[in-house]
Parts: sequence; structure tokens; C-alpha cells
Amino acid sequence: MMSAISRQRGLSLIELLIAMLLGLILTAGALGMMLASRNLNRTTDTQSRIQENGRFAIEFLNQGVSKAGYLTELRDDASNSIFLNCASAQCTKDGTGTNSDQIAVALDPEDDVDCVGNTVGLNDIIANVYTVVDLDGDNVSSLYCRGYNIDTNSWLGTGPQPLVDGVQNMQIHYGINDDTAVVRRTKQYISADSVTNWSAINTARIALLVNNGQPNGTGDTEAQSFDLLDVSGISCAEHHDCQVYITTITLNNVIYNNAAR
Repeated sequence: MMSAISRQRGLSLIELLIAMLLGLILTAGALGMMLASRNLNRTTDTQSRIQENGRFAIEFLNQGVSKAGYLTELRDDASNSIFLNCASAQCTKDGTGTNSDQIAVALDPEDDVDCVGNTVGLNDIIANVYTVVDLDGDNVSSLYCRGYNIDTNSWLGTGPQPLVDGVQNMQIHYGINDDTAVVRRTKQYISADSVTNWSAINTARIALLVNNGQPNGTGDTEAQSFDLLDVSGISCAEHHDCQVYITTITLNNVIYNNAAR
């Protein structure tokens, strides 16, 4: 009697196709999880950069603008003793259309240096000029500052220095009390071209449009537009995610000087 021979059977075509399908499903799932994790990391990194840029920009402006009028009341010949107001490049001005505003903060710096560390003459009145531009042409706008010596009518240093990258637009309103209110004083905020009495200004409201400070954005391709104070339709840089940051700065030196008079 012949013994039965045990034979190993292979996979059928249907079994092979099912195995391949299951493998593809598992591979697609793993690939999807990897892509989702990468997108999440990219989004988190972008948002972190935006928040960091916005926080630093607001901090620089809070520290700088709040010093407006420091010790300038001691100088009888000091014109524009709060914000330098004129028609020249170094002055406070409204941007045309959706262009950024510029603010020139007048003061006698107590440490005798301007906003970027340039040495200032003893008791000289200067203006720290804050503006938003893309001077490098690298598709990254930044918050810049440069000192201007009001006494010598000359710029300090070799040029504007960047403080924070990714600041795309800056709009500024100036606050003045309306003393005509019967029950209480009300605060009126107006743009630079509407100010008629700069000595009456005691607060500044600043709005910034901020992105991650990188040349190439990682956001949606759809165009985004934002409203900053009274200016609408300010576009976010292509493919960038943007956020708006607003701060209101009290000019303590101006309030103190006015109260002391």
C-alpha cells in the first residue's frame, strides 16, 4: 500500500489579491498618518512663529512708544516733543491706501542710545522711527527702527535695523480725550493725518498683521484679507497664514507732563 504523500499547497489567486489589498490599505494608512503628523508639525511650527513674532513686535513697540516725551519738556526749544511730525522721511506719517504707517517717537534717551544701540549725544532729543518694510527684497517684511537726531537734523547709524521679521503691516491711531462729554470723558482715536494738536495725544493704538517671517508660506492658496483699525482689505502674503495683534499704549510721560503744568 502506497503511503500518502503530503503536498504543500500555494496561495490561490484570490488569496494573493486579498493579501495585496490588505497590504496596500495598511501602507496607505501608515502614509496618511505620517502626512497628517507632518502637516500638524508644520502648522504648529507656523503658528508658534507667528505668535512669537507678534509677541516680540508688540513688546518692542510697547517699550519704545511708551517713552514718548521723556525729558523733552525740559527743553524749551524742543519742537515735536512727543511724536516728530513733519513731511520728511523721518517723521510720523499715515501710509497711503493699505501701506503701513510710520511712527517717530521723540525723547531724550536716558541711556544715551537710540532704539538699535547707536550712541546719542548727552541731552540730545532724538526720534526713534518705527516702520514696516522689506528692505532686503526677500519677500519678508519686518519691523524696523532707526534713530534720528532732532538737534543735529541727522540720522544715527548706517541705516534702519530689523527688530522682528514677519510683521507685514502696521496701522496706528492716536488717542485724545474728548472733553466735551457731559457725563464723562470719552476717548477718540484718529489717524496721524487727522491730528491737529499733537500735545493732546496721550495714548497710541497699534495694530499689526503678522506672519511666520519665512519667505515661503505654508498656508492655503486662497487669498486672505484683514482689517486693521480703519484700513480694510489688507492682503496677507501669498500662501502665508497671518494673525492680527493690537495693543493700546499709554503715554505716561505725556500725561505726567500735562498734569504738572
